Amino acid sequence: MQWSKLKTNFEGFLSDKLKGSIEIHATVYRKFHDSPSRIWITLDKQEILSASDVTFAVKHEKLYQQIIKEEELNEIPYNTDLKAMLNSQERKELIKASDIAEKVMINQNIFGSYHLYDALMNYSSLSIVEALNSDNMIIRAFSMLDRRLGKRRLGKLTFSKDTHPLVVKFYNIRCEVESTKNFD
Repeated sequence: MQWSKLKTNFEGFLSDKLKGSIEIHATVYRKFHDSPSRIWITLDKQEILSASDVTFAVKHEKLYQQIIKEEELNEIPYNTDLKAMLNSQERKELIKASDIAEKVMINQNIFGSYHLYDALMNYSSLSIVEALNSDNMIIRAFSMLDRRLGKRRLGKLTFSKDTHPLVVKFYNIRCEVESTKNFD
């Protein structure tokens, strides 16, 4: 889907009090290898969420290498049979280490642009109930800004201590503009 369509869809779901205040931006660094991109969301020109492929890749690699070192993981042993290399236990452990690094970064609000692209592409096809209960914390965060989430339901929302900080941040932004309670 084209960026302009994704942007229009996202901004179309914003509550009336946030329209014009919340903006979504994207850029692609075409001179870089593989053309990494960056997406960011602003509230009154102040950045509230950023997803950069370059930042994500650099921090992911550092954390991944740290996990490999701490867990004392081995490299994939060379074998003329490619299938044996792909199915090796060492490779499975390295993939697991990469997944752990990604989860840690997501919990620290460090995202790659594809995390936001994926959420934006899926969001428009979800009902507000599906968005509020989504496993994807970016979609849940977007739902806090959604016009379909009324003031009454917004006021009744409760969060556990392990709710992702991005969801709480977007919830507090919405509560502030709607003049309802905030989550501390």
